[in-house]
Amino acid sequence: MTQTAPTPSLDFSINAEQVEKITADIIAEELAVNDLVASLKPEEQTYENIVVRLARIENELSGKAQLVSSLSQISPDAAVREASVAAETKYDQFSIEQSMRHDIYSVITSYIAKTDLDSLEAEDARLLRKMERSFRRNGLHLSEEKRNEFKELRKKLSEVCIEFNKNWARESSTVKFTKEELEGLDDDFLDGLKTEEEDGVTKYILTMKYPDVRPVLKLCKNENTRKVHATAYESRNKENIPLLETAVKLRRQAAKILGYKSHADYVLEVKMAKTVSAVDKFLKDLADRLHEPGLKEIEELKELKKAEKAARGEKFDGSFNAWDSSYYQRILLENEYSVDQEQIKQYFSLETTIQKMLDIYEKVLGLKFVKVPADKAVVWHPDVQLFECWDAVEDKSFSGFMYLDLFPRENKYPHAACFPLQPSYIAQNGERVAPIAAMVANFTKPTADKPSLLKHDEVVTLFHELGHVMHHLCSRTKYARFHGTSVEGDFVEAPSQMLENWCYDPKSLKYLTSHFKTGEPISDEIIDRIVKAKNVDAAMLNLRQLFFGIYDMAIHTSDDENLDTTKVYNDLREEISLIAAPEGSFGQAAFGHLMGGYDAGYYGYMWSKVFSSDMFFSKFEKDTLSPEVGFSYRKNILEKGSSKDGMDLLKAFLGREPSSDAFMREDIGVSN
Repeated sequence: MTQTAPTPSLDFSINAEQVEKITADIIAEELAVNDLVASLKPEEQTYENIVVRLARIENELSGKAQLVSSLSQISPDAAVREASVAAETKYDQFSIEQSMRHDIYSVITSYIAKTDLDSLEAEDARLLRKMERSFRRNGLHLSEEKRNEFKELRKKLSEVCIEFNKNWARESSTVKFTKEELEGLDDDFLDGLKTEEEDGVTKYILTMKYPDVRPVLKLCKNENTRKVHATAYESRNKENIPLLETAVKLRRQAAKILGYKSHADYVLEVKMAKTVSAVDKFLKDLADRLHEPGLKEIEELKELKKAEKAARGEKFDGSFNAWDSSYYQRILLENEYSVDQEQIKQYFSLETTIQKMLDIYEKVLGLKFVKVPADKAVVWHPDVQLFECWDAVEDKSFSGFMYLDLFPRENKYPHAACFPLQPSYIAQNGERVAPIAAMVANFTKPTADKPSLLKHDEVVTLFHELGHVMHHLCSRTKYARFHGTSVEGDFVEAPSQMLENWCYDPKSLKYLTSHFKTGEPISDEIIDRIVKAKNVDAAMLNLRQLFFGIYDMAIHTSDDENLDTTKVYNDLREEISLIAAPEGSFGQAAFGHLMGGYDAGYYGYMWSKVFSSDMFFSKFEKDTLSPEVGFSYRKNILEKGSSKDGMDLLKAFLGREPSSDAFMREDIGVSN
């Protein structure tokens, strides 16, 4: 008998009025339940009256809340985007008010005080403990006056963050260059650009989006063009500087009211790292260890620049700048390893790569993907594809829906990310509600005679973000709150970072590749070069990530009321990454992570890399496509979501305490 997938629980075809109505309904339903729980007399404070009610409403409304807020980033309809921004603001402010309700806090603490939590099911006890901690972190143990002060700070912070992200998503500045100024970029790239005539000269218009910026910084032979584009890119969203500085100030004030030394101390309490000192030590140790290798790599690239300048008959001033890194790293790769990204991308057509990637996930994780025909898929834009995901090794049940929204368009989210739209949970009738996730990216669009071709780093991005989607689709928790990627912020990247290793595995690369004209897989010789080139300039690349993490911690531990975020950013950038920012630029104004939930958490990318390397090199290295290891990974890591602490999941999968040995050896090149 053929199984049929359920209808997706979210409707992406809704209009602006429906966004408004759904938001109003969510707020009304949640308020009614919260009021009911808050009114319970001591003798009425039971598991059924508290836990069941609060969990049910959170389960049933979380997907709808994600839907109405996500449309601001993906909908092609301006009215829907505006309604979505308004909905997110309205719901955020409502949520802040509800999370500050002392009457609900009193009921929960009263119930916990008279209940042996260990006698409850593990997820139920965890839910109650998390609720109590969440209320406490919202200051409900404080006096009413202090609570009201804290509530106002949180409201203002929400408004500032939404405004920052709105500016960031809608950034539309451009730079214009002649064909001569774009020397080194091929006709395929130029043909995809808009042009305009200026005094009889054709100028190509380039945006600050990755598909425009990256090729210019990697391929353009004209240093001034790279300088102009890089400086413009690092100087976008100037209006966001005061918003970031206001946010930092509000976060500091809020943390102090709660009794924390800094905003970072507050954030880290619920992370794997736990303390500021642990994070500072981790980042400083790595930065110290990578300083000398980083200087050595820069000197090597300077020699390349000197030679190229001489060959072009241009003066070399001895400098190495922010707009030089990508360009000379590419030349180094091509010279030393003959890694020509333009050649490599011929083997990675987007459609074929995605299909083969899904084949790998099917084999390793025990899944099956079925593409929904375009005429049957309800999507928010014609470019979007919909896939069903099924279990293939246990009960063959339906696992969830995956949407792929892969190409740039105006007013769309400008980077690559997984949008976890509908968390899974066990409904009142005992049935599982299927999860829904979307991968949103901005890969180059196919043309009439050529498919979309991916550079190797774009293949890595694709694997990474699809990894988050797999986490979402494979998760099996009782409550929506614990579903999928809701794990600790410094662990959330580890499962996806681990999957990036497949992009450097010879066996997987052979399988993934197919020349877009001939269908031939990539040669062993090119694969060998890709693998060997993996850690080229690893010190520089890791120092850049460390700079972002150190900057994030610096501004979120500072007590300086007049903190100049631009000065701190540019000073630390030169000190840590060893390369100065373009003059007059202010990169932090478009550092979206700082205003999108990664505040005092950016270190987590490096932190989780330690665990991802440990998982891959201790478990998958012998057989990267092992279904047995893959299934264990699915069951012990992905399936559990945040129903257990990340450290406990790691230990269960590894069979031991995690170690940094593999990370230091494989990613940093330091033997233990």
